Amino acid sequence: MERNMGSNKIASFEKLVVLISKWSDRISQMAVAAMMLVTIANILGRMVWRPIYGTFDYVSFFSVIVVAFALAYCAVQRGHISVELIVVRLPRRVQGIIGCFTNILSLGIFVIVIWQCMVFAERMIRTKQVTMTALLPFYPFIYIIALGCFFLCLVILVDLIKSLDKAVKG
Repeated sequence: MERNMGSNKIASFEKLVVLISKWSDRISQMAVAAMMLVTIANILGRMVWRPIYGTFDYVSFFSVIVVAFALAYCAVQRGHISVELIVVRLPRRVQGIIGCFTNILSLGIFVIVIWQCMVFAERMIRTKQVTMTALLPFYPFIYIIALGCFFLCLVILVDLIKSLDKAVKG
Protein backbone atom coordinates (compact mmCIF):
# COMPACT_ATOMS: atom_id res chain seq x y z
CA MET A 1 0.00 0.00 0.00
CA GLU A 2 2.77 2.46 0.96
CA ARG A 3 4.72 1.63 -2.20
CA ASN A 4 1.63 2.19 -4.36
CA MET A 5 1.00 5.55 -2.68
CA GLY A 6 4.59 6.60 -3.44
CA SER A 7 4.35 5.55 -7.07
CA ASN A 8 1.11 7.54 -7.42
CA LYS A 9 2.89 10.65 -6.13
CA ILE A 10 5.77 10.04 -8.52
CA ALA A 11 3.36 9.57 -11.43
CA SER A 12 1.53 12.79 -10.45
CA PHE A 13 4.84 14.65 -10.22
CA GLU A 14 5.85 13.33 -13.63
CA LYS A 15 2.54 14.45 -15.15
CA LEU A 16 3.01 17.90 -13.65
CA VAL A 17 6.56 18.13 -15.04
CA VAL A 18 5.39 17.03 -18.50
CA LEU A 19 2.59 19.62 -18.38
CA ILE A 20 5.04 22.37 -17.36
CA SER A 21 7.42 21.36 -20.15
CA LYS A 22 4.60 21.40 -22.72
CA TRP A 23 3.54 24.92 -21.67
CA SER A 24 7.15 25.98 -21.72
CA ASP A 25 7.45 24.64 -25.25
CA ARG A 26 4.32 26.56 -26.27
CA ILE A 27 6.00 29.76 -25.07
CA SER A 28 9.01 28.78 -27.16
CA GLN A 29 6.81 28.31 -30.21
CA MET A 30 5.20 31.71 -29.66
CA ALA A 31 8.67 33.26 -29.47
CA VAL A 32 9.53 31.71 -32.84
CA ALA A 33 6.36 33.22 -34.29
CA ALA A 34 7.23 36.59 -32.75
CA MET A 35 10.72 36.40 -34.25
CA MET A 36 9.22 35.79 -37.67
CA LEU A 37 6.70 38.62 -37.29
CA VAL A 38 9.34 41.13 -36.17
CA THR A 39 11.63 40.10 -39.02
CA ILE A 40 8.85 40.36 -41.61
CA ALA A 41 7.68 43.68 -40.19
CA ASN A 42 11.24 44.97 -40.35
CA ILE A 43 11.62 43.90 -43.98
CA LEU A 44 8.27 45.43 -44.97
CA GLY A 45 9.09 48.54 -42.97
CA ARG A 46 12.33 48.96 -44.91
CA MET A 47 10.46 48.71 -48.20
CA VAL A 48 7.56 51.00 -47.28
CA TRP A 49 8.81 53.50 -44.74
CA ARG A 50 11.62 52.70 -42.31
CA PRO A 51 12.87 49.62 -40.43
CA ILE A 52 12.00 48.70 -36.86
CA TYR A 53 14.58 50.22 -34.54
CA GLY A 54 16.36 47.47 -32.55
CA THR A 55 15.18 44.49 -34.61
CA PHE A 56 18.42 42.62 -33.98
CA ASP A 57 17.94 43.03 -30.21
CA TYR A 58 14.35 41.80 -30.32
CA VAL A 59 15.18 38.79 -32.47
CA SER A 60 18.18 37.94 -30.29
CA PHE A 61 16.10 38.01 -27.12
CA PHE A 62 13.31 35.99 -28.73
CA SER A 63 15.92 33.38 -29.65
CA VAL A 64 16.94 33.21 -25.98
CA ILE A 65 13.31 32.53 -25.09
CA VAL A 66 13.09 29.86 -27.81
CA VAL A 67 16.09 27.92 -26.57
CA ALA A 68 15.47 28.34 -22.83
CA PHE A 69 11.84 27.29 -22.94
CA ALA A 70 12.36 24.43 -25.39
CA LEU A 71 14.97 22.63 -23.24
CA ALA A 72 12.58 20.81 -20.90
CA TYR A 73 10.17 19.54 -23.54
CA CYS A 74 13.08 18.41 -25.68
CA ALA A 75 14.30 16.38 -22.70
CA VAL A 76 10.83 14.91 -22.11
CA GLN A 77 10.76 13.84 -25.77
CA ARG A 78 14.31 12.41 -25.48
CA GLY A 79 15.43 14.85 -28.16
CA HIS A 80 18.84 15.57 -26.64
CA ILE A 81 21.83 13.65 -27.87
CA SER A 82 22.61 10.50 -25.94
CA VAL A 83 24.73 7.49 -26.75
CA GLU A 84 23.17 4.27 -25.54
CA LEU A 85 25.04 1.83 -27.74
CA ILE A 86 26.59 -0.05 -24.82
CA VAL A 87 24.26 0.87 -21.94
CA VAL A 88 21.14 -0.74 -23.49
CA ARG A 89 22.96 -4.08 -23.59
CA LEU A 90 23.76 -4.04 -19.88
CA PRO A 91 21.50 -5.54 -17.20
CA ARG A 92 18.54 -3.41 -16.10
CA ARG A 93 20.01 -2.71 -12.64
CA VAL A 94 23.33 -1.52 -14.14
CA GLN A 95 21.40 0.70 -16.56
CA GLY A 96 19.64 2.22 -13.55
CA ILE A 97 22.92 2.83 -11.73
CA ILE A 98 24.45 4.49 -14.80
CA GLY A 99 21.24 6.53 -15.23
CA CYS A 100 21.45 7.66 -11.59
CA PHE A 101 25.05 8.74 -12.04
CA THR A 102 24.41 10.69 -15.27
CA ASN A 103 21.22 12.27 -13.93
CA ILE A 104 22.89 13.38 -10.69
CA LEU A 105 25.77 14.82 -12.72
CA SER A 106 23.35 16.58 -15.11
CA LEU A 107 21.30 17.92 -12.23
CA GLY A 108 24.42 19.26 -10.56
CA ILE A 109 25.61 20.97 -13.73
CA PHE A 110 22.27 22.66 -14.38
CA VAL A 111 21.88 23.74 -10.76
CA ILE A 112 25.25 25.47 -11.14
CA VAL A 113 24.06 27.04 -14.42
CA ILE A 114 20.92 28.34 -12.68
CA TRP A 115 22.93 29.70 -9.78
CA GLN A 116 25.40 31.46 -12.07
CA CYS A 117 22.57 32.88 -14.20
CA MET A 118 21.05 34.38 -11.05
CA VAL A 119 24.42 35.86 -10.05
CA PHE A 120 24.96 37.21 -13.57
CA ALA A 121 21.45 38.68 -13.77
CA GLU A 122 21.94 40.44 -10.43
CA ARG A 123 25.18 41.93 -11.77
CA MET A 124 23.36 43.10 -14.89
CA ILE A 125 20.74 44.80 -12.69
CA ARG A 126 23.38 46.54 -10.58
CA THR A 127 25.33 47.76 -13.61
CA LYS A 128 22.17 48.64 -15.56
CA GLN A 129 23.32 46.78 -18.69
CA VAL A 130 21.10 47.35 -21.73
CA THR A 131 21.29 46.61 -25.44
CA MET A 132 22.87 49.26 -27.61
CA THR A 133 20.00 49.96 -30.00
CA ALA A 134 16.66 49.19 -28.30
CA LEU A 135 18.02 49.86 -24.79
CA LEU A 136 16.41 46.65 -23.49
CA PRO A 137 17.75 45.39 -20.15
CA PHE A 138 19.60 42.09 -20.30
CA TYR A 139 18.65 40.70 -16.88
CA PRO A 140 15.09 39.48 -17.63
CA PHE A 141 16.43 37.24 -20.36
CA ILE A 142 19.13 35.84 -18.11
CA TYR A 143 16.39 35.00 -15.62
CA ILE A 144 14.50 33.32 -18.48
CA ILE A 145 17.54 31.12 -19.14
CA ALA A 146 17.60 30.20 -15.44
CA LEU A 147 13.88 29.39 -15.51
CA GLY A 148 14.28 27.21 -18.61
CA CYS A 149 17.14 25.36 -16.90
CA PHE A 150 14.98 24.94 -13.78
CA PHE A 151 12.28 23.29 -15.91
CA LEU A 152 14.98 21.05 -17.37
CA CYS A 153 16.10 20.16 -13.83
CA LEU A 154 12.56 19.01 -13.07
CA VAL A 155 12.69 16.66 -16.06
CA ILE A 156 16.11 15.38 -14.99
CA LEU A 157 14.75 14.83 -11.47
CA VAL A 158 11.93 12.66 -12.88
CA ASP A 159 14.52 10.69 -14.87
CA LEU A 160 16.63 10.32 -11.73
CA ILE A 161 13.66 8.90 -9.82
CA LYS A 162 13.01 6.44 -12.66
CA SER A 163 16.69 5.44 -12.72
CA LEU A 164 16.68 4.93 -8.95
CA ASP A 165 13.63 2.71 -9.31
CA LYS A 166 15.36 0.74 -12.06
CA ALA A 167 18.55 0.41 -9.99
CA VAL A 168 16.67 -0.80 -6.91
CA LYS A 169 14.14 -3.11 -8.56
CA GLY A 170 16.46 -4.34 -11.28
